[in-house]
Amino acid sequence: MQQIFDYILSFLLDTRLEAGWVGYTSDRTEWKNFKVVIIPSAFFKGEVYGTDKSYPQLPLKTIDDVPILFGEPSVSRTQNQIFVKADIVASTYFLISRYEELIVKERDENKRFAAKSSLLYKAGLLQTPIVDMYGRLLRKWLGECGVKVPAQCSKYSCVMTHDVDHLAQYRSIRGFAGGVLRGNGIAALKSMFLGVENDPLFSFDWMRKLENKAHNVKSKVFIKVSGNKLPQDIPFYNPDGQDVRKLLEKYNNDVGVHISYEAALNPKLIKGEVDKLSEIAGKPITMSRNHYLASLKPSDMRYLIDAGITDDYTLGYADMAGFRLGTARPVRWIDPERKILTNLTLHPLIIMDCTLNESKYMGLSMDDAFKMYKNLKHEVQKYGGEFVLLWHNDSVSTLSKTYHRELFEKILHNEEFADYM
Repeated sequence: MQQIFDYILSFLLDTRLEAGWVGYTSDRTEWKNFKVVIIPSAFFKGEVYGTDKSYPQLPLKTIDDVPILFGEPSVSRTQNQIFVKADIVASTYFLISRYEELIVKERDENKRFAAKSSLLYKAGLLQTPIVDMYGRLLRKWLGECGVKVPAQCSKYSCVMTHDVDHLAQYRSIRGFAGGVLRGNGIAALKSMFLGVENDPLFSFDWMRKLENKAHNVKSKVFIKVSGNKLPQDIPFYNPDGQDVRKLLEKYNNDVGVHISYEAALNPKLIKGEVDKLSEIAGKPITMSRNHYLASLKPSDMRYLIDAGITDDYTLGYADMAGFRLGTARPVRWIDPERKILTNLTLHPLIIMDCTLNESKYMGLSMDDAFKMYKNLKHEVQKYGGEFVLLWHNDSVSTLSKTYHRELFEKILHNEEFADYM
């Protein structure tokens, strides 16, 4: 566990943890070795860990106006040291490892852990990156002890990601015929005979033009290669076809696998999907996101690691925008069952397009959705985080009945003139 504790402390500080700075120990004989001593709560004890007794009690206590999940809001000072009973290490572990999902059994209709089942939602903290706030507290305590902590390493960036659930509208015989029958014959003819880039759902050039114009915006695309057995995976497009190859050419190294809903239910299938896209792309695929955001169990992350995935972009909520992992920054996943620090990096997904407008989720108007984006962006900027958004190519299509094309343009215009902290 020491490796995990050291990682958490380094992550909170957002810089390398130096010897003698912070100790996470209840052993009084060791306290003299550290400037700041965080005294552990009972969370990691064998009779508590993994049981209902490990779940935080609401309302949460606060220290310096920052909510804590474990420990007591107590800080005592001597001439050279600070002693803290607020267990920000266990609080961070609880959130970034997905530990909560081992304890809470509620799931939605797609077997996902929903935002409304989470502690952060119930505490009114889902739009607050409290893990990053712990880092600010720790830096402050060290400063009070005379430690000059280097500036945080992380810098704000915006990552606009696209899940290709539906590649094109009129490129199949059925789609072409449907377009003709619905009075869209000219668009269908252009798509079918002039190429996929003329299809209204193939909106990638339009999106990339806006993304390239904005400051410090990265763009990534996630492609499905399997999953034609379940209705959740329909429509299924041919990953070996020329249309997908054109998409691969456009995104080059910014391609990940969009893991099928079928593979979410049976994660043993994940490796085959990763290998298939790697073969099509002609290079290893190391990024992933689950279709439907259906990362169903923390233990399923092991299948990503076994498949060669190093970076996953799934960890957001479908029903609510916000900070599922309590942080705005990419973080290495800690396996909460095996208590192992892994090399899999989780990139928290903060906003998905359909989360904002769909009535079964947030049901926001265009104006309120933009306000939500602005508020969340402010929090991400404050801590030098990575603002990961998910916009589907079909949601910004000229065929779409939603406000997402207009909102996408407004967001990218805002990023173009962003004031970076």
